[in-house]
Amino acid sequence: MRMNRTLAYGLACLHYLGANNGGRWNQVAEIARFQGLPAPYCNKVLQALVHAGFVESQKGKGYRLAKDLDDISVWGLMEAFTFNHAPEAGREEIPGKLYKKLREEVNHWLVGLTVQDIVEMMKEGERKKAPGGQTTGAAEE
Repeated sequence: MRMNRTLAYGLACLHYLGANNGGRWNQVAEIARFQGLPAPYCNKVLQALVHAGFVESQKGKGYRLAKDLDDISVWGLMEAFTFNHAPEAGREEIPGKLYKKLREEVNHWLVGLTVQDIVEMMKEGERKKAPGGQTTGAAEE
């Protein structure tokens, strides 16, 4: 499966908020700088995360996690960025049936996988790459 750029940035934004949250508000400018994104695009990604219920925003304050990363499923994140704008399978035509089956299968494969699991897998991969298996400072961000 090919991951779209918006989904990748959404995952990265969640990672940033998880590492820098602590209940504090984070400004779009700092999140965008960390991601290397234009602030308007970063804001668009964050708004999608707000709409999905993963992040909360407050005018003038910024963004923060609404849920712990352990409570955000990868399926939910993918659906927030990839499936939400697809047509509903109202009539049982072939495209609707195929789309419905794809959603069911992807959901089945990703049951239980959380954003925190992905963060931990990334950290483990970085530990394995580091000389002597030691964790580098960058991997802990």
